Amino acid sequence: YKCEREGTHFVAVNPKGTTKECASCGVSTEKPLWVREHSCPACGFEADRDANAALNILSRGIKKRLGAGRSESTPVETALAVDTSVSAKRVVETGSPTLKREPSGER
Repeated sequence: YKCEREGTHFVAVNPKGTTKECASCGVSTEKPLWVREHSCPACGFEADRDANAALNILSRGIKKRLGAGRSESTPVETALAVDTSVSAKRVVETGSPTLKREPSGER
């Protein structure tokens, strides 16, 4: 009744694996519990581990409720073995430079 009163929805989802699954591309990466940052070796997405899990839980809830979710795509091919760890800080995505917005009135 609280969700109805607030104009929102509640959907129960299984949280298993949400801290290891990339919220951006869906690739699962094993990491010990003491690693608090999620860095995806496949797509370079970085986030706090708990924030990444929250995004995955939200995505699972939306998918369960609406039948929507991450778009299906062809798996990324890499030249690295599956168990090789790579810091996402070393991944560079071409074609999407960082945009810096100038404060209004300054040029």
